[in-house]
Amino acid sequence: MNTSLRLLAPIVLAGCAAPAFSQVYAVTPLPVQWFVEGGPSFPLNTTSDYFNTGWTLGGGFNVRQAPDVPFYLRTDFTYSRFNASSELISVGQAATSTDINGGYGETFDAQVDGVFEQPLSGLPARLYFMGGLGLAYRHIELTQSGPTICNGFLGACGPGLAGSTISGVQAYDATRFAWNIGAGIDFPLGPTQSWFVEARYERIETAQPTEFLPIRFGIRF
Repeated sequence: MNTSLRLLAPIVLAGCAAPAFSQVYAVTPLPVQWFVEGGPSFPLNTTSDYFNTGWTLGGGFNVRQAPDVPFYLRTDFTYSRFNASSELISVGQAATSTDINGGYGETFDAQVDGVFEQPLSGLPARLYFMGGLGLAYRHIELTQSGPTICNGFLGACGPGLAGSTISGVQAYDATRFAWNIGAGIDFPLGPTQSWFVEARYERIETAQPTEFLPIRFGIRF
């Protein structure tokens, strides 16, 4: 009997200590704040030779230890699109010997940033700086518009009437390392909501770097 009690005693003590242990070492989930964003995007340097000003949309989430901690992590998933410039169309025509008359470029990227935030003295707003890295997929497609067919019954011509066809004649794809650096201002709307405006330099390490500057407006919730 005494032997059985000696064997059971450690188990009973461990069972009694478990609640206290879990209270001391309980893991509290970090607060997550979601956001959506969008705005114009401006090609830079050589990229601006081949693409016109475009647009960008995205979203993601912030993870921070506590509301009063100035440093937190941010994850972005964004899509950007740009129409081809006349120079890119000319290059495409020379390279393919095809009557190319259109085209576009688009990027999909996922990046993780470190963000440092500080209140602006005397203003209900916060200034933040960020920088990070990730992966990006870039797709460029040159297109050719087919001949417009006239509709004699309606007495008019136009791509909306007979369906002028557009076909991709040349595409270029690449998935590469990407990085960014930028800054923004955050304006609180309530305990957990805010709106923000930011600009950041983004670069995709393609053979000829893809560089652009999106200016995004967004809401955190």
